[in-house]
Amino acid sequence: VSTQSTWGLAAPLRMICEYAHANYQSKTYGLSGEPGNWDTSSWFSVKPALLEKNALINLPYVIDGDTVVTQTNACLTYLGRKFELNGKDHNELTMTEQCLSQVMDLRNQAVGIFYSPRDAFESKVDNYLKSDYTTHLSKFENWLNQHNSLYLVGATPTVSDFHLWEMLDQHEALAKSRNLHSPLESYPKLKHLYQSFANIPEISSYLQGSLYRLPINNKMASFS
Repeated sequence: VSTQSTWGLAAPLRMICEYAHANYQSKTYGLSGEPGNWDTSSWFSVKPALLEKNALINLPYVIDGDTVVTQTNACLTYLGRKFELNGKDHNELTMTEQCLSQVMDLRNQAVGIFYSPRDAFESKVDNYLKSDYTTHLSKFENWLNQHNSLYLVGATPTVSDFHLWEMLDQHEALAKSRNLHSPLESYPKLKHLYQSFANIPEISSYLQGSLYRLPINNKMASFS
């Protein structure tokens, strides 16, 4: 399981492996240098060899024996199939896939804020937390109410919950850094999911480890 030396797109993949008690290696690629002169050679020096195995290669990726998988949702659903975390039937798989796409919508909007220039970040971030972010929270809260479930697809996590939890956790950290109350206070179902997931023994152990202490975003981000 590989990505940059951050939580990044691989954090949900790592948590899935921890939850499944998988024997896995987390490979991280560091970024050095300074603004305007970032050194990304730790990744681009090894990318050509990986391109020979998968022409689409990018971060994150998963290597499982001779199989090399890239693209975030493909990596998530690959591990979901391997560890039976995509739902128990076709209907639950469809629910999982929808939720994965919705979480990616949230992530993409968040990244646009997190990686914006500092002045733009400062002018937009508080309104983002109080407006755009809560639009996503409302969708997930309504989904949980509609399906009357603890997690997105039932009583136990699927891969979509791992990605959702990671994004909720990033935003909890962001709100705290802005001296704002938790956005989840107005969303009881999501708050319960967030707390319940963190209390899963394998996840609780992960949260106490070194991988969780990596920066949330890369060095060029305004929120890292």
